[in-house]
Amino acid sequence: GMQASGAAASTPAGSTCSPSSRRASISPTSSPMEDDDLLMEILLRLPPRPSSLPRVSTVCKRWRRIVADPQFFRRFCAHHREPPIVGVFFNSSLVEPPFRSTLDPPDLIPPELFSLRLDGIEGGDGGIWSIHSCRHGRVLFICSDRTGRGCRHVLVWDPVTGDRRCIGSSPQLDGHDWSGSHVQADVLCVAGDKGHVHGACHSSPFKVVLACVSKGVAYACVYSSEMGAWADLISTMVPFDTPSSLGSRSMLLGNSLYWFLFGPQMGILELNFDRQSLAVIEVPPDACVANHQGLFLSTLGGTLGFIVVSESYRAQLWDRTTNFDCVAGWMPGRTFELRKLLPLKSGEWIKRVMFIAGDDNVAFLSTSRGIFMVHLESLQFEEIFKSNPDCWLSTIYPYPFKSFFAAAGLSDLGGRGQGEGGAGGTTHQLEY
Repeated sequence: GMQASGAAASTPAGSTCSPSSRRASISPTSSPMEDDDLLMEILLRLPPRPSSLPRVSTVCKRWRRIVADPQFFRRFCAHHREPPIVGVFFNSSLVEPPFRSTLDPPDLIPPELFSLRLDGIEGGDGGIWSIHSCRHGRVLFICSDRTGRGCRHVLVWDPVTGDRRCIGSSPQLDGHDWSGSHVQADVLCVAGDKGHVHGACHSSPFKVVLACVSKGVAYACVYSSEMGAWADLISTMVPFDTPSSLGSRSMLLGNSLYWFLFGPQMGILELNFDRQSLAVIEVPPDACVANHQGLFLSTLGGTLGFIVVSESYRAQLWDRTTNFDCVAGWMPGRTFELRKLLPLKSGEWIKRVMFIAGDDNVAFLSTSRGIFMVHLESLQFEEIFKSNPDCWLSTIYPYPFKSFFAAAGLSDLGGRGQGEGGAGGTTHQLEY
């Protein structure tokens, strides 16, 4: 009766033990950290910051082997679901470098790591390259003429791998010439595998969308990286009596892209990928107050919506709803006093709302002391830039970049891979 500690060692032949009991019998005093499965569960819960996995990979070879496994990285992304905003790209050549990390050391990403090379790109000579979209880990540029009109070429860039994909502009279809329009452009990942999490879509297929409004007609054309070609032109009449222009920023909700239609009459243009159709959604006239400080698309209410910012920086949310008779309409939702969300001292003020990212419901506010990023769902804020590049320029707009950066480069630690995409693609890594 005094030999209980040796009972496991004298297990009768032919009996079976569970893996857990087998581990316990082999080393009853072993640390839980020696269990690979348990250690993996702990490491999965590290914060998704750029430094997290690279730093733990230096602890020992065993930890390095676990975090360098591509399967672990997929589970890491799936656990966190949403990649963090690691920095912003600015759309102006007057801001150098164009990428600014929004994180503090050791997570701060040096701007030279995300520096785009435009040399050697066919057809880019004599035109102006400008950023138009930043979504799902890719940044999209278009080359237009000196007046900002037209779309000569499209460039899709992955800052993490360095991959560049140059795409010729959509051809003239049904008589529409993209070279003479003010074109908006977007990029989005279209990975269809179950459980895919955006933020490390380096080898995933993508779509590019061109859209514009010309002479009372809205146009859109979609490029597929899988097919390597542009699809048929999509168009619809804009049911307004006065000319409209397409907003420069889009919002992705479900399987549709949305843009504002600006003009004396306001609306929202919807591109539905499933139906391959365009539609115009009218906006209630009383929602657009006079002398507002900005109109921004939003998903804050869990549906299609938009935010109107008044002169006093009061943000009013409007949500698209459907009544019992299945008739769609608009309802006012939450309000935010943006001034009260920031820790501004006496003599400090908000200069302007630079942008509200509808995909993520994050507001970028330019103030007299710096730039703040406000998460409208949690009402938490971060002062991302103490020196304000927006001080003298009102045409600078941020494009937030979300990525599981650095973790994505850990496959190289195990010698398993390189950056995707040809053209000098190389996975960047931070050094610690």
